[in-house]
Amino acid sequence: MKVPEKSSKRQKPSNSTMVIGLEGWVNAGKVSTFTAKYLVDKIGAKKFCEISADEFQDYMLYRPTVTVKDGLMQSYSPPKNEFYRSDATITSQPFIIMLGHEPHRNWSKYVDSVLKAAKKARVKLIFTCGGFLSDLPSQGQFMVSASTNDEGMIPELKKAGVELTNYSGPTSIYSEMMIKAKRKGISVISFWSPVPMYVSGIYPRGVYLILEKILQLTGIKLDLSDLKKRMETFEAEFQKELGRQPDMRELIEGFRERKTREKEPSYIF
Repeated sequence: MKVPEKSSKRQKPSNSTMVIGLEGWVNAGKVSTFTAKYLVDKIGAKKFCEISADEFQDYMLYRPTVTVKDGLMQSYSPPKNEFYRSDATITSQPFIIMLGHEPHRNWSKYVDSVLKAAKKARVKLIFTCGGFLSDLPSQGQFMVSASTNDEGMIPELKKAGVELTNYSGPTSIYSEMMIKAKRKGISVISFWSPVPMYVSGIYPRGVYLILEKILQLTGIKLDLSDLKKRMETFEAEFQKELGRQPDMRELIEGFRERKTREKEPSYIF
């Protein structure tokens, strides 16, 4: 783990909350990474450490990026795993945000590195965020699903109105994080948002509803009106686009009719 030379010398936060957003399999609709990026910007969180991606990423699958201008190389950016922190004066409690990449290899060591940073920041609760592709209509039925490594959190999740996950199959790095975090006394809640398979780019509704649940469970007060407006604008523009594409509209109506007959499983974990 690399800590910048100008790392803050503030007292270690107590009872911090962490939110994790990752590129990769968990990031349909960019729900995972945009949730983290939005929080960093919204609360003015500052970077305080990072984990090198070298031993976790396959650069043949996820390449570094470069900027060249007039023949001169300007910048080179490999994948990053960065940690940001706000203090309690902004969010009423210390908040840690991780923005990174789901590793291609060495999952166990990656999780150990993340939890090492969490323990140093005295994190007691971690929220992981994910999006999965679904044939969900763009409007209508929509539920955030959740799972946890802490049985004591189940009543609170039910009260928050999320769908408790029922699933068996291939999984993400978040599952390994849950298992290892429990051994260290850290609770983890994993939120997942369905993302319509015909939506490209950022899916604001998924980000908005996951953040609503995080704020509800932590008691943190943040104004999400700008994100809500972005969600509403996105959906209004999408409806206009449907008016110009009758084939797409017919496909979505078929999805909607099927939803009245069967329930969408929360099949990502």
